[in-house]
Amino acid sequence: MSDLGLIENGALGIDVASGTIEYAGRYASLDRALLSGKCITIDASGRVVMPGFIDSHTHLVFGGSRAGEFYRRARGESYQEISSSGGGIIKTVAATRQASEEELFSAASSRLAQLICNGTCTVETKSGYGLDVPSELKILSVNRRLQATAPVTVFSTYLGAHLVPVERRDDRDGYVDFVIDQLREVAQAGLADFYDIFVDPLAFTLPEAQRIVAAGSETHLGLKLHADEFGDDGTTAWGVAAGALSCDHLGGIGEAGIAALAASNTVATLLPATMFFSSHGVYAPARRMIEGGCAIALATDLNPGSSLIYSIPLTMTLAVLEMAMSAEECIVAATINAAHALGIADHTGSLEPGKRADVIVIDAPHYEELPYQVGRDLIRDVIIGGRVIKSNGQMQLPC
Repeated sequence: MSDLGLIENGALGIDVASGTIEYAGRYASLDRALLSGKCITIDASGRVVMPGFIDSHTHLVFGGSRAGEFYRRARGESYQEISSSGGGIIKTVAATRQASEEELFSAASSRLAQLICNGTCTVETKSGYGLDVPSELKILSVNRRLQATAPVTVFSTYLGAHLVPVERRDDRDGYVDFVIDQLREVAQAGLADFYDIFVDPLAFTLPEAQRIVAAGSETHLGLKLHADEFGDDGTTAWGVAAGALSCDHLGGIGEAGIAALAASNTVATLLPATMFFSSHGVYAPARRMIEGGCAIALATDLNPGSSLIYSIPLTMTLAVLEMAMSAEECIVAATINAAHALGIADHTGSLEPGKRADVIVIDAPHYEELPYQVGRDLIRDVIIGGRVIKSNGQMQLPC
């Protein structure tokens, strides 16, 4: 069981001016005279107050819809069959290329509001649905606009190495060169905080990824990886050695990968909603990984094809049912461990003085209700950086 540091009859003091936590402890020990400015009191009696969720793996910015594929999969069509008929990622790439930046920004803002409504206070969002110069830059520009306008903390990830686009399939080496060149340009322009590579037989080989990381290591960007999703190809162990902040998916991870993660600071980000929504792949062996000493994060993998899911609480439910995780492990995975997956655990992810006041109030007397009450909105209040964004179940912004 993970230690949540529970405080019965607790109180939280927030400095609204700085958006940080001033006090976290027992209510009986709270000295209001030591708090800054005027106090706005939120009565959370009989409820759970906890850190806001950190969704450390999403693909928030995309054009079009793949609803038809959802129903085709339900009727038994395979991912390969759908892709060969013009569906899959290439369909989203085409729609994203056609969409204007304003259209992408409007749609992504709406999706982000849904995440916030479900308690997410920090989100990472990737490019990777453009796969050419103007479209990748368009997505990254939207990411930065979200960062500047949304109340949540938004991190931008360059994922030019998501898939080799159709028009470049006869020139893989040339496309890897393109990714490397754009990676450097993106880093220099300040359009991303991280870069990511999908290492898989259907995407990029390990030698190709090694070329990209050799260039990426010369930038200030942090490395994240789509790793060992469908089989154990050694990506996780290599990623740990390369200094990746996180290795994500991991449905096919083997013992060497687990051992490498356990001996490192690299976080294993698991995405159970992807297998649930897509009916494709296998769930990561979370129990084996936790018992082996790995740090586990949970994220939604919000994307149009394999996980159009906006809810960390639902992701927790799936982690309990399909990966045998406990409620305590789920909460740690969606807060402080997810903060480590983004390299920000020193100032968010837990309720401690000096950290950013990203706080949610659960409309239930015990945290175990959060994964248990499926389909009910238990997020009563959302406070981000000391600002009340959702109050008594009502969003203060459009949702």
